[in-house]
Amino acid sequence: MKKQLGLYMAMLLVLVGCSAYAPMSSSSTLGGAAWSDSDIAAIMTAANQGEIDQANAALTRATSMDVRNFAQMMVTDHTNALNTAQSLFSSRNITATDNTTSTNLRNGSQQTITALNTYRRSSFDRTYMQAQVDAHQWLLNTLDSTLIPSAHLSAVRTLLQTQRGTVASHLDRARQILQGLPQ
Repeated sequence: MKKQLGLYMAMLLVLVGCSAYAPMSSSSTLGGAAWSDSDIAAIMTAANQGEIDQANAALTRATSMDVRNFAQMMVTDHTNALNTAQSLFSSRNITATDNTTSTNLRNGSQQTITALNTYRRSSFDRTYMQAQVDAHQWLLNTLDSTLIPSAHLSAVRTLLQTQRGTVASHLDRARQILQGLPQ
């Protein structure tokens, strides 16, 4: 009973931390105005950096080899995605403009890392993987409903569509790993 209560509280903390991954509705507006490519740049930068930071935390704490391999894949893939995005934004003179969503993503990532640091062994693995499922599901939904339709430059839209495929793949793998972890 005590272990179940602890796991429940742990999930609650992570979900609170991950609540920043659901900061917007499915509308394609930010504060009533259409999203700019600068807004999108800030959101994609924050999302990728958050994944890198959380994965680095998982690399030091995860006990499951599948979870560690997933975390390493997150570092590699999201570093590549971040570098590719920043290169595109730079070449198109797009300066990331912080907005509520990008700020919430950064804050939520830090909250998730703080919450994850309270777990040990298999509880850590399950909590990290659940956070990854939640984060990637939110990002996939946001790409489809908001970011891709809002992109003004075709190069930004193409980048988002390419990264969407990776996000979907990450979500599938995170779900597989989570299902295979012991309760």
